[in-house]
Amino acid sequence: MKNQSIKFIIVGVLNTVVGFLVYAAFIHFIHNNYLQALITSHIIGVAHSYLWNNRWTFQQKKYNARSAVKFMSVYVVTFFVNLFLLAILVDTIEMNKLVAQAIALFLTTLVSFFGHKYWSFRTSKKSLGVK
Repeated sequence: MKNQSIKFIIVGVLNTVVGFLVYAAFIHFIHNNYLQALITSHIIGVAHSYLWNNRWTFQQKKYNARSAVKFMSVYVVTFFVNLFLLAILVDTIEMNKLVAQAIALFLTTLVSFFGHKYWSFRTSKKSLGVK
Protein backbone atom coordinates (compact mmCIF):
# COMPACT_ATOMS: atom_id res chain seq x y z
CA MET A 1 0.00 0.00 0.00
CA LYS A 2 2.79 2.43 0.88
CA ASN A 3 4.54 1.93 -2.47
CA GLN A 4 1.20 2.26 -4.24
CA SER A 5 0.44 5.48 -2.38
CA ILE A 6 3.83 6.94 -3.30
CA LYS A 7 3.34 6.03 -6.96
CA PHE A 8 -0.16 7.52 -6.90
CA ILE A 9 1.25 10.73 -5.43
CA ILE A 10 3.96 10.91 -8.12
CA VAL A 11 1.43 10.33 -10.91
CA GLY A 12 -0.93 12.75 -9.19
CA VAL A 13 1.71 15.47 -9.00
CA LEU A 14 2.56 15.01 -12.68
CA ASN A 15 -1.13 14.91 -13.57
CA THR A 16 -1.83 17.99 -11.47
CA VAL A 17 0.98 19.89 -13.16
CA VAL A 18 -0.22 18.83 -16.62
CA GLY A 19 -3.87 19.62 -15.81
CA PHE A 20 -3.10 22.92 -14.11
CA LEU A 21 -0.86 24.07 -16.97
CA VAL A 22 -3.59 23.24 -19.50
CA TYR A 23 -6.15 25.05 -17.30
CA ALA A 24 -3.90 28.10 -16.91
CA ALA A 25 -3.01 28.20 -20.61
CA PHE A 26 -6.67 28.00 -21.54
CA ILE A 27 -7.62 30.78 -19.10
CA HIS A 28 -4.84 33.12 -20.22
CA PHE A 29 -4.34 32.38 -23.91
CA ILE A 30 -7.45 30.81 -25.35
CA HIS A 31 -10.56 31.81 -23.43
CA ASN A 32 -11.19 33.24 -19.98
CA ASN A 33 -13.96 30.75 -19.09
CA TYR A 34 -13.19 28.47 -16.15
CA LEU A 35 -15.79 25.84 -17.16
CA GLN A 36 -14.29 25.36 -20.63
CA ALA A 37 -10.79 25.40 -19.16
CA LEU A 38 -11.80 22.80 -16.56
CA ILE A 39 -13.39 20.50 -19.15
CA THR A 40 -10.33 20.68 -21.41
CA SER A 41 -7.81 20.14 -18.61
CA HIS A 42 -9.95 17.36 -17.12
CA ILE A 43 -10.08 15.39 -20.38
CA ILE A 44 -6.32 15.63 -20.86
CA GLY A 45 -5.70 14.84 -17.18
CA VAL A 46 -7.96 11.77 -17.22
CA ALA A 47 -6.17 10.26 -20.20
CA HIS A 48 -2.76 10.96 -18.66
CA SER A 49 -3.77 9.58 -15.29
CA TYR A 50 -5.39 6.40 -16.63
CA LEU A 51 -2.32 5.42 -18.62
CA TRP A 52 0.10 5.92 -15.72
CA ASN A 53 -2.09 4.60 -12.89
CA ASN A 54 -3.26 1.53 -14.78
CA ARG A 55 0.19 0.16 -15.54
CA TRP A 56 2.52 1.74 -12.99
CA THR A 57 0.62 2.61 -9.81
CA PHE A 58 -1.92 -0.22 -9.64
CA GLN A 59 0.09 -2.58 -11.90
CA GLN A 60 -2.70 -3.92 -14.05
CA LYS A 61 -1.59 -6.47 -16.63
CA LYS A 62 -3.58 -4.88 -19.44
CA TYR A 63 -5.98 -2.14 -20.29
CA ASN A 64 -9.62 -3.20 -20.25
CA ALA A 65 -12.97 -1.57 -20.82
CA ARG A 66 -14.31 -2.39 -17.36
CA SER A 67 -11.46 -0.67 -15.50
CA ALA A 68 -11.64 2.25 -17.96
CA VAL A 69 -15.36 2.74 -17.27
CA LYS A 70 -14.77 2.54 -13.51
CA PHE A 71 -11.84 4.93 -13.86
CA MET A 72 -13.98 7.39 -15.82
CA SER A 73 -16.76 7.17 -13.22
CA VAL A 74 -14.34 8.29 -10.50
CA TYR A 75 -13.28 11.20 -12.67
CA VAL A 76 -16.89 12.17 -13.37
CA VAL A 77 -17.35 12.49 -9.60
CA THR A 78 -14.11 14.45 -9.19
CA PHE A 79 -15.08 16.70 -12.10
CA PHE A 80 -18.36 17.68 -10.45
CA VAL A 81 -16.72 18.15 -7.06
CA ASN A 82 -14.17 20.39 -8.77
CA LEU A 83 -16.84 22.30 -10.68
CA PHE A 84 -18.90 22.81 -7.52
CA LEU A 85 -15.87 24.16 -5.64
CA LEU A 86 -14.91 26.48 -8.51
CA ALA A 87 -18.45 27.83 -8.73
CA ILE A 88 -18.41 28.65 -5.03
CA LEU A 89 -14.87 30.05 -4.94
CA VAL A 90 -14.98 31.99 -8.24
CA ASP A 91 -18.61 33.03 -8.59
CA THR A 92 -19.66 33.41 -4.96
CA ILE A 93 -16.47 34.42 -3.18
CA GLU A 94 -14.96 36.05 -6.32
CA MET A 95 -11.60 34.35 -5.83
CA ASN A 96 -8.95 34.36 -8.55
CA LYS A 97 -9.61 31.46 -10.95
CA LEU A 98 -6.12 30.00 -10.66
CA VAL A 99 -6.05 30.20 -6.87
CA ALA A 100 -9.52 28.64 -6.72
CA GLN A 101 -8.41 25.71 -8.89
CA ALA A 102 -5.30 25.17 -6.78
CA ILE A 103 -7.49 24.93 -3.67
CA ALA A 104 -10.01 22.61 -5.35
CA LEU A 105 -7.21 20.22 -6.34
CA PHE A 106 -6.58 19.23 -2.72
CA LEU A 107 -10.05 17.77 -2.21
CA THR A 108 -10.36 16.25 -5.68
CA THR A 109 -7.02 14.45 -5.22
CA LEU A 110 -8.32 12.67 -2.12
CA VAL A 111 -11.57 11.71 -3.85
CA SER A 112 -9.56 10.44 -6.80
CA PHE A 113 -7.11 8.29 -4.81
CA PHE A 114 -9.73 6.50 -2.75
CA GLY A 115 -12.03 6.09 -5.73
CA HIS A 116 -9.30 4.51 -7.82
CA LYS A 117 -7.89 2.38 -5.04
CA TYR A 118 -11.22 0.96 -3.91
CA TRP A 119 -13.20 1.09 -7.16
CA SER A 120 -11.28 1.47 -10.44
CA PHE A 121 -8.24 -0.69 -9.76
CA ARG A 122 -9.39 -2.72 -6.78
CA THR A 123 -7.81 -6.14 -6.85
CA SER A 124 -10.38 -8.80 -6.12
CA LYS A 125 -9.75 -11.20 -3.25
CA LYS A 126 -10.09 -14.04 -5.75
CA SER A 127 -7.10 -12.82 -7.79
CA LEU A 128 -5.04 -12.56 -4.59
CA GLY A 129 -5.77 -16.19 -3.68
CA VAL A 130 -7.88 -15.16 -0.64
CA LYS A 131 -11.03 -17.15 0.04
